[in-house]
Amino acid sequence: MNSKWQIHRVGLVDFWYYDEEEFYFLDGRMLLRGANGSGKSVTMQSFIPLLLDGNMRPERLDPFGSRARKMENYLLEEGDGREERTGYLYMEMKRTESDGYLTLGIGMRARRNKKMESWYFCITDGRRIGQDLYLYKDPHNKITCTRQELKNRIGDGGKVMDTQGEYAACVNRLLFGFETQEEYRELLELLIQLRTPKLSKDFKPTVINEILSSSLQTLSEDDLRPMSEAIENMDSLKTNLDTLSDSVRAAKQIERVYDQYNQIVLYDKALLFSKSIQECREFEKTAEDLERRIAEGREKLLKEEQHYQELRQEEQVLTQERESLASSDAARLKEQEVKTVSESEEQRRVVQEKERQESDKKEKQLDTEQRIKEQSDRNEVIWDEIDDTLEEMEAVMEDVSFDEFTFLKKELCETKDQVYSFQAHNQLLDAYMQKVDAGKTVLMEEKNCQEKYDRFLKELDEHLEERNRAEKELLQYENLLHETKAELTEDIYRWESKNQELHLEPETMQEISRRVEAYQMGMDYSEIRDLAKQSFYQKERELADGKNQAQQMVKEIGKKAGEAKAELEQWQKQKDPEPEQPDAVRENRRILQEKGIPYLQFYKTIDFDRSLTEEQMSRLEEALLQMGILDALIVPADYREQVLELDPGICDRYIFSDVTRVQKNLTEVLEVDNGENDILFYQKISRVLSAIGYADDEERIEGENCNSWIDQDGNYRLGVLEGTITKRYEARFIGVRARENYRRQKIEEVEIICRELEEEIGRWKELLDYTSQREEMLQSEWKAFPCDQDLKVAAKSYAQREYTLELLGEQIQKQKERVEQERKQLDEVRLQARKICDKCYLPARLDVFDKALEALHSYKENLMKLQIIHGNYRNGIREVESKKEYLEEINQDLDDIRYDLNRAVQRVRESEGILVSIRKQLELTDYDQIRERLDYCIGRLAVLPTERETSIKHQSDLKNEEKVLRKERTKNEISGIKASDRRQWLEKVFEAEYRLGYVERRFVITDDMEDQAAKVCSMLAGSFGSKKQSDLFASLQEAYHQNRGYLLEYQITMQTLFEELDEGTSVFDISLKRIDISAKYRGTAVKFKELIAGMSEDAEELKRLLSDRDRELFEDILANTISKKIRGKIQSSKRWVEKMNALMESMQTSSGLKLSLRWRNKRADSEDQLDTKALVELLQKDVEIMREEEVEKLSRHFRSKIEEARKIAGDTESAQSFHAIMREVLDYRKWFEFQLESQKTGEKKKELTDRVFFTFSGGEKAMAMYVPLFSAVVAKYAGARGDAPKLISLDEAFAGVDEMNIRDMFRLMVEFEFNFMINSQILWGDYDTVPGIAIYQLVRPENAKYVTVIRYVWNGKRKIMVEKANEN
Repeated sequence: MNSKWQIHRVGLVDFWYYDEEEFYFLDGRMLLRGANGSGKSVTMQSFIPLLLDGNMRPERLDPFGSRARKMENYLLEEGDGREERTGYLYMEMKRTESDGYLTLGIGMRARRNKKMESWYFCITDGRRIGQDLYLYKDPHNKITCTRQELKNRIGDGGKVMDTQGEYAACVNRLLFGFETQEEYRELLELLIQLRTPKLSKDFKPTVINEILSSSLQTLSEDDLRPMSEAIENMDSLKTNLDTLSDSVRAAKQIERVYDQYNQIVLYDKALLFSKSIQECREFEKTAEDLERRIAEGREKLLKEEQHYQELRQEEQVLTQERESLASSDAARLKEQEVKTVSESEEQRRVVQEKERQESDKKEKQLDTEQRIKEQSDRNEVIWDEIDDTLEEMEAVMEDVSFDEFTFLKKELCETKDQVYSFQAHNQLLDAYMQKVDAGKTVLMEEKNCQEKYDRFLKELDEHLEERNRAEKELLQYENLLHETKAELTEDIYRWESKNQELHLEPETMQEISRRVEAYQMGMDYSEIRDLAKQSFYQKERELADGKNQAQQMVKEIGKKAGEAKAELEQWQKQKDPEPEQPDAVRENRRILQEKGIPYLQFYKTIDFDRSLTEEQMSRLEEALLQMGILDALIVPADYREQVLELDPGICDRYIFSDVTRVQKNLTEVLEVDNGENDILFYQKISRVLSAIGYADDEERIEGENCNSWIDQDGNYRLGVLEGTITKRYEARFIGVRARENYRRQKIEEVEIICRELEEEIGRWKELLDYTSQREEMLQSEWKAFPCDQDLKVAAKSYAQREYTLELLGEQIQKQKERVEQERKQLDEVRLQARKICDKCYLPARLDVFDKALEALHSYKENLMKLQIIHGNYRNGIREVESKKEYLEEINQDLDDIRYDLNRAVQRVRESEGILVSIRKQLELTDYDQIRERLDYCIGRLAVLPTERETSIKHQSDLKNEEKVLRKERTKNEISGIKASDRRQWLEKVFEAEYRLGYVERRFVITDDMEDQAAKVCSMLAGSFGSKKQSDLFASLQEAYHQNRGYLLEYQITMQTLFEELDEGTSVFDISLKRIDISAKYRGTAVKFKELIAGMSEDAEELKRLLSDRDRELFEDILANTISKKIRGKIQSSKRWVEKMNALMESMQTSSGLKLSLRWRNKRADSEDQLDTKALVELLQKDVEIMREEEVEKLSRHFRSKIEEARKIAGDTESAQSFHAIMREVLDYRKWFEFQLESQKTGEKKKELTDRVFFTFSGGEKAMAMYVPLFSAVVAKYAGARGDAPKLISLDEAFAGVDEMNIRDMFRLMVEFEFNFMINSQILWGDYDTVPGIAIYQLVRPENAKYVTVIRYVWNGKRKIMVEKANEN
């Protein structure tokens, strides 16, 4: 469990009259004292509750609730020469049992005549302002840092926030851990009420009741927003509906004139089109007449040509007869008679054939006429079936508004024998059925959409409820995670402070705090632990280095000791010491021995002269050593070549026996060591010694043949080389005695070294053991680093809830999108349904459409049957017509046969005439008869040319007449083409107007414009009286301008259509162009009719939405959402009162006074409103299980409240907004009232009224005032985390309490474990009931621009003045 947070210090930087000031608390307690105007209230209000939520509203700052001074006034005052100023306020919290720190603060930047900027921050990694982190850019210049600079400095060890809400939530999360932000706001409101100095000015129970009531949290903006928005939306919708209704009325007035204008325009164009059709028909009739006259002329011409041919034939016959008579050849006449008889018989056979054909055709004619009669009878029977079917169809369509059937029946009956196309009617029927089917589909879709929308709404509510639970659970786990992090951080601080070996740098501890604070699920805790690993490794390396050093030293010293022992043993075993020899020298001497080459070591063959002093001996031996002679080998000269030619890799120094003697030589100071008195040995050595010169300082070696010498001071020469000695050398090799002394000396030295090395090895081994122990301690401390098990579990639990909430948020967003999409789709479907239903002229009911669709299917079946029957009827008609045509063909054939028969009969007659003539000629036997006939022929032949000319002239006249008729026909054709073109043009004019669809068509609609024009003329004829198009146009303009003001938002405009039709033509008395009214509807250009339809649909939709919103407001929002919020607040308030009563019940006072609270219900204000008791009982129920009458009661109650709000808002003298008044009307705190009760020992509990209160003693009064308030605060803090501090502030603390009882007031605050910051003019707080308190005397003489702070500390026994702030 974490130790509690305790307020440790507060600070101001460049704020008000403070440049930089800190106020330390003592055990969470501080008292500011000073005279009025000293700044004690300003100082206190700058921290509590300001730094707890960052709310800088003026009324929050001032203890009296005044709005006179704003926060920027504390930064830049009037007369302040600065144009801007940046200041900081901060509050530092500390754990009671560890060095964990948390800092909260606000930064502000005020600029002259500009809005103040503010930012908020928290430092969570343990760094402290003024020590680890500074609020100045440069501590020496003390220029405050900017927001960004502060953010950069805080880094990951905290957070800089821009909004007050985020900061308040952060403070709650870090310091208090209330489950909801609302509970936190309630605490702050209570702290503000507790701080107010009115306690001392108005000391009575009613003030307590007011404070407790005011501290309850009202409905928040978020709580009220759905309702306010709903009401505002309803008002907006109502306003929009009123505006829209005015617009619709204005549009209807324009429409009334516009309809007449459209009708007359369509009528005029239909009339022109119909007249052009009539004109075309007259031209067609004239063409037919001309064709007939031309045909008749051609027939006359044909007959005249035939007459001419008959005349020519007669002329030929008469010519032949004349010639025949003139020749009078009887045989030739006889032959001609035979031929003529034969031709006559042939013609008779033709006549007989034609008569037979005529007889056959007559039989067929009779048969066909009979069949025509029979088919006509059958057609009558079929028509009766058509009548029956039409009656059946009429019965089926009785409840269906399909007017086309009437037209169908009428046209079928009126055009009984004419061809009737069912295609148009089928198309209309199919279109209507499609509309009805679409209506049914869209109504089904509307039903499905409504069900789906309701289902989605229910799911959304479920998701929202689930999210509310998840948010509450997340907040709980967030508090748990924060508490776990804080506990872990404190454990790490404890662990570090207890360590003996492993200590971390403050920066490392702060970084660990930051990492712990930032820890989330999935993060590697080892990374946090690894922050300490560097210190661990460093310490481990230090210890390991120390251990390695110790081990190395033990090893090295042991090795040295071994070497020393070996050296000692060697010295002990060795008889004579020898100069140091390189390996190559030792190897050389071994080889010399192997080869049998004799040699002597120079120093072994000599000894010092007894007359030499120790100094002289040492200098001489050192000179020989430096010259390389001391350990040189004396070799006989005979072996010179052999010695000098030895193998590479070996070396040595040699003195050969054939050296040259010098006068002054070493024999004066050195003797030959010849213990065996070998004369040869003596001579050999003496020769060598005599070859090296020796002299003292005065003497010089004579002769140039002395290349090697030593003087008395040890200077020497060796060939061209001369040298000096150190003169610190001691002789040790020349002479047996010297060598023995040197050996003993070395033995003693080595023994001392061995003893010292053994002692040093012991010391290093002890250090090695101690280092191993420290290593074990370090490992043990490292392993004891606080584990992350609880943190992982808390982080995982929080992340799971966060992920769950995120998923729920996504689900809710998706669900909202689905709901919105479904709502839009439902609205669209509803609009579509209304459009389709209006087009179908059917009520928008699914059952009606089902029946209508069933009737239409039956109608369609009957229509198909009707088509078949009518088809049969038409087949019968066509059969009759076909038979009649066949009959006409028979008649035509009869005519042709009869014509051929007449021609054949004529030819027979002609043959018979010729035959008669021939026979008459044959009968003539005398000249007179032949002459008579010949005269006839001549006479006739004389007349025939004249008749032929007459015939030719007649033919010419007929041809000329035909030409004239043809010219007339051509002229008529040209005029007809022009008329046809005009007709086609007018048809397009009419069709363009017709296609606008501006005029309702109360007739069968087809694609035949001729038919439609005729119907338009028939429908509208006589509808306009004496009015012309120009008259109605003037009326339209007048109506347009009168009502245009209501339609400005739709941008209606009058524009000209078909203007091009008037260009280049002045044929008509009226203009073919027309005025069109267009508008913008939802950003799209539309026709005026479409605008009216859209506005009407919008108006209907708005009415429906108003109804829906009204239901939503009183059932969904007020009876559900708002009631839940109020219910929750009432229940929370009741729990708070119970906690307060429990605290006051357990409190023992010296007078035996017991206090308690009641939260009583109030009575209703009007009949429509409920008593608080009844209202609360209803609010306790879930809306889903309420009975309808209960929902209605609740709705009626809230409706009454809203009407009150509307009435108040409608008052022009009221300055409050409707939203603010709604907040007041729905303020549940006014439904209850607090009642303080008291009970003295032996007395009954009774209400503590002001009158009873004034009968109490001073102590009892103080207890009655502050015990309930302190209990209320403690009860509020009970909802916070266990480590939360109980912060309070009191302005003019206990000013109304007598001195005797102030001691008990301080005792109460200590017993309640309050962290308090209070101010007073007279109190010092130095009571025995206070174990310790920091006291600050504030001095600001004569309203100076600075504040002097004098610091005291009360330690429970005495008050001490201190020099400066410290951490106590």
